[in-house]
Amino acid sequence: MFTYTIKRLLQCLIVVWAAVTLMFALFFIIPGDPISLKSGEKALPQEILDNIERKYGLDKPTYVQYLRFWGNLFRGDLGYSYKNDKSVNTILHDGLSTSARLLFWGALLQLIIALTVGLTSAIKRGSLGDRIGTVFSVGIQGIPVFVSGLLAQYLFGVLPFQLHWDWLNFFKPWPTSWHAGVIPGDSWKGVVLPALVVAVVDAAFIARMLRSSLLEVLRADYIRTAFAKGLSARRVWFHHALRNALIPVVTVYGTSLIAIFGVAVQTEKVFSLPGMGSTIADSALSQDAPVVLGLAIVVIAFGAVVNLIVDLSYALIDPRIKIDSKAVH
Repeated sequence: MFTYTIKRLLQCLIVVWAAVTLMFALFFIIPGDPISLKSGEKALPQEILDNIERKYGLDKPTYVQYLRFWGNLFRGDLGYSYKNDKSVNTILHDGLSTSARLLFWGALLQLIIALTVGLTSAIKRGSLGDRIGTVFSVGIQGIPVFVSGLLAQYLFGVLPFQLHWDWLNFFKPWPTSWHAGVIPGDSWKGVVLPALVVAVVDAAFIARMLRSSLLEVLRADYIRTAFAKGLSARRVWFHHALRNALIPVVTVYGTSLIAIFGVAVQTEKVFSLPGMGSTIADSALSQDAPVVLGLAIVVIAFGAVVNLIVDLSYALIDPRIKIDSKAVH
């Protein structure tokens, strides 16, 4: 297990290096000119243009820029924005705090919805709850984020306000204070709608995956044997069936945690949240390479860590899976 973990960790580091190198090539070698951001449409004297190039190290050969980039990265320095000379570390810190909280609550709510709908649909197969869950799972996947966000604002904001149902109005400002980093200190309703919009799309797919996996497991001989031995339905469902059905679900959930970044960016734009959504959109449009690259590094590293955790979790979920240094059995 230890050897396999070290091997997978080294593979993750190689993937991160390759991905970051590709992003460097895309944003620093191909297009992306800080001079145009500084000067706009005005023609600047050549002396000023040369000073700008020296400031950002663009007067150096490409390989020198690349080595300097990695040297700064190892020191935790992501550089400075071409647009406003602000530290990328500061920009990411200010934006990622909101985005991280949105991702946390979105991922948690996604897991709760998926487990509830998936388990209900599988346990009550063919019932009204199963039909409603199936319709929910299929229908919600086809709705774009910007549509579901606006629909949520109307159903749980505008409409309750018009009907004077304040208890149902969740279209509130984003919290300004937090406990333990993720627990809202005020205006907790302001978290519900954005987190719900982030959660529902992939929650529907995970719920369908869980339902299918559970129904397949329930046809296994050892499940019939467990019922024949007189074990309670609850013990069979949660101790035997659910645990063995979680392998494909964990894989899909891990992939969803990576893809949820894109959903969060769109959600922040719809709800006007002070996260990375507007920052990454504005930086990409203005070719502010250091800011875009800084966020890309965070996403790439997060994806590599999630994939590593998912791989290692298989042996913890299913004791039949043994991990060694050569193979996974």
